[in-house]
Amino acid sequence: MIFSGARKISLPVSQEDQTDYAEEGRKLLQRVNLSFDGKPERYAAANAIFQHPTTQATLYVGNATAASQKSVLAELKDCRRIVFCQDGDGTKSFQSDPEFKYLDFPIGRWLRFVKREPQAVLDFFKSLFDFLDDELGQGNSVLIHCLAGAHRAGTAGVASLMYLVGMGAEEATIAAKALRPAINPIGSFPQLLGLLEDGMNRNAAR
Repeated sequence: MIFSGARKISLPVSQEDQTDYAEEGRKLLQRVNLSFDGKPERYAAANAIFQHPTTQATLYVGNATAASQKSVLAELKDCRRIVFCQDGDGTKSFQSDPEFKYLDFPIGRWLRFVKREPQAVLDFFKSLFDFLDDELGQGNSVLIHCLAGAHRAGTAGVASLMYLVGMGAEEATIAAKALRPAINPIGSFPQLLGLLEDGMNRNAAR
């Protein structure tokens, strides 16, 4: 609510936000090896969130439309490697096509079969991280998708940035949302990412 007679309060310089958001944005893009002009569309079919520094293969997060249309996949560096995060609400459109390779990653059902402890969560993500290492390292771009590319695929994308760039859960979430605004880890997903961060930190400390 705005009151017409309210006084404008000026904060001391030390309390004002001194962040150079443009510079922080440039630093973010450097970390994920990307560069582009303009703000990404909130519900684009897919958005790039990482580019391999050597092979230039790109990691995308997107929706079911992107994953089901070869014309869209052709625009994503002819992507033929897909991480399938849907459950009973989707299909692998090109499963019978030998040019395509899929990884089933049912992240939406993690509470049903993964213990809520750091090592168990880290083990759960191993198949995703191995897939990314292998495919991006060979120069194959990868699409992580669910229905909207927001919650399930979005959370998998955040986890991927944690692994590929060495970010913590909070930083990776901010980065992923900047690159694909639709990304929104909801429900139990923040807990999952927190456990993953703990597992990664413990593993690094060994």
